[in-house]
Amino acid sequence: MMKSCSCCLCPEGLEPLLDRKVKVATKCGDITGILRAFGETFLEVEEDDFKTVLTVIQCEKVCYIRQI
Repeated sequence: MMKSCSCCLCPEGLEPLLDRKVKVATKCGDITGILRAFGETFLEVEEDDFKTVLTVIQCEKVCYIRQI
């Protein structure tokens, strides 16, 4: 499943991706982890490297998000 954002549309269509492993592409690079929350202007992705890190991404920075 893929959601493309040319403007901030974070909440639209993301509910099925909650608590699933996703790849969020931004202009600065990709973030892979579990989508834990989203709001009108942000996504929260739990990255699972050596320790759990919760990353907040502003919707305006998201190029696309897809389930992996």
